[in-house]
Amino acid sequence: MKNKLLYIILPLCLTCGCNAFLDEEPDNRAKVETPGDLQELLVNAYPQATYHLICEMMSDNVKDRGFGEDCVTAVTDDEMYNWREGTDSDYDSPFALWSGLYEGISSANYAIRVIESKPDWENYRPMLGEALLCRAFNHFLLVNLWAEHYDPATAATALGIPYVTEPETVAVKEYTRNTVEETYRLMEEDIRRGIQMIDDRVYEQPKFHFTKRAAHAFATRFYAYKGNEWEKVLYHSLQAAPEDFRTEIRNVVQDYSIETPLGYAQAYTDPGQSTILLSVCVPTYYNEVYARCPITDSRYVLTPALQSEIFSQRFHSGTWRYRIEGLTGTTVAHMLKNYAYFKSISATSSTGMTYVNVPMLTVEDVVLNRMEAYVMLGDTVRFLRDMNRFLPSRTFNYNASLYTVSMRGGSNTNSLVDYFGEAVWQDQLLEPHYKAELEADECKMAGMMAVVFMRRREFMQEGMRWFDIKRFHLPVTHYRHWERDYITLGRYDGRRMLQIPQEAQKVGVQPNQRDIQNAE
Repeated sequence: MKNKLLYIILPLCLTCGCNAFLDEEPDNRAKVETPGDLQELLVNAYPQATYHLICEMMSDNVKDRGFGEDCVTAVTDDEMYNWREGTDSDYDSPFALWSGLYEGISSANYAIRVIESKPDWENYRPMLGEALLCRAFNHFLLVNLWAEHYDPATAATALGIPYVTEPETVAVKEYTRNTVEETYRLMEEDIRRGIQMIDDRVYEQPKFHFTKRAAHAFATRFYAYKGNEWEKVLYHSLQAAPEDFRTEIRNVVQDYSIETPLGYAQAYTDPGQSTILLSVCVPTYYNEVYARCPITDSRYVLTPALQSEIFSQRFHSGTWRYRIEGLTGTTVAHMLKNYAYFKSISATSSTGMTYVNVPMLTVEDVVLNRMEAYVMLGDTVRFLRDMNRFLPSRTFNYNASLYTVSMRGGSNTNSLVDYFGEAVWQDQLLEPHYKAELEADECKMAGMMAVVFMRRREFMQEGMRWFDIKRFHLPVTHYRHWERDYITLGRYDGRRMLQIPQEAQKVGVQPNQRDIQNAE
């Protein structure tokens, strides 16, 4: 099934990278002739906005505390918390994200056209590979936010998003909305071609580009989200991160002792961290959601009570040791994962925009996807080995021996099957398209739930929880302070798809069907 879709192009945003990232000029597309011109153009091919705020607000990582200060994202916060259509156009709104991702696609397509038109295009293979991967990555985020999650049983008919392969030359252009199946097929083609062409040696600042490892990390997530080719998840994960990854992931326990909160936040987003495989600099107000100086906190935040509830649950020994500020005398728990840089609009102006280096792909993400593959391939020995390598750097007093015996009970009294088999977890049982396989094997269900459990804590306040909520069809319940009631997003609720931005609907975009339904 195909529908026509109109898409509005916005002017390209300013981009950034590493030490001098605030000095980058926007791409004016006047001349793209030399390799240097193409490299500058490709800086704009990465996402020009971030999903962090939207995804956190829709997830179960926030709570309505009933009040908030003058937060610039207040309208978007409220709409996303209540799973309504987005009407605002601030930097973190659905419209800004939709436009920012298609801006990246437009730059990638322009670079591809220029390269493929050159008689010596083979000399530009690394840049062509980068452009293909950027095009796939932007589409990957779009389809996983504005469409149903991939299910081989419905993908051929479910509406995805337009997979744009031509550069934009007009302000408004008509597109065909591809199905989810078509979107994933085209993404896979771009990923496979791109990985073959990437050459890390051409980058001066590799952490801001698709290196070989970053490309394989993206492929790992892509195949994990498809959920039907686990051998490919495993293969790409071993290209993206070493088998023994302990020296490359963050040492959360060690970082806890960083002297200042600002220093911790700066270190967390520092592209020099070995765990960061791809860093993308984007304009965002998300740091203000949890800002404290001045107080501009959002009404919807991770509260200390919710933080305690989430982190007190554990199937393992030891206590999760992420640095969290604001737990005493406040109603906000801030995990210090955003370090904002400010750019003035001119040398004499005091107004401007904040930018954040966003770790888009990390070794932790790769490792957790690898654990999923081991679980689904029935290799519980390697799954438990990786878990026992992962958790000691996240918790105090972790005892790996608790899980070296079995996934089940017996002498292992803290087994995963026993823990996730408790009644409290029944509404969190996973329901991906391979649900029947999980239900038929309690070890697989428990193992996957353990990975989802760890990923939620690992990427708290980074938006990743929403993608697990969506692909595993997890329900979400939000408390509304002033109404004194609860609202629920059911497992198969149509509001899991973001609504096509109103600005696009006004020029003919067919909206998603976001029916409220809880029936399975």
